[in-house]
Amino acid sequence: MSHDDDVPRTPEQVTAFMNGLSFDAPPTPQDEQALLSSLPPAGSAVMVVRSLRLPAELDQAVAAAAKAAEVPKTTWIRQAIEMALAVQADDDEPISRAEALRALTMLRPARHVA
Repeated sequence: MSHDDDVPRTPEQVTAFMNGLSFDAPPTPQDEQALLSSLPPAGSAVMVVRSLRLPAELDQAVAAAAKAAEVPKTTWIRQAIEMALAVQADDDEPISRAEALRALTMLRPARHVA
């Protein structure tokens, strides 16, 4: 019902409306069990769906990165967001790329003892 004119106002209109309703048959025990088994386990994390607009080139890059990582695109995006949040955490002190490269060049290869 999208308009006030469609709302039943008299007992007769309510009766006509109610008589016009139809209901689906209840699910069979097998259908009910299939539905229940498709639900996430109790205590599972609640996942929130977000709509996200990406430029086509970025979407293609995400698809390629997800394929290389052998994960679905949504998993790859979620992991990227988690990493970005970890970098921005209050207890973290991110360093510049130059500082990271400088630190890496100072490392010596690990010696493997046979």
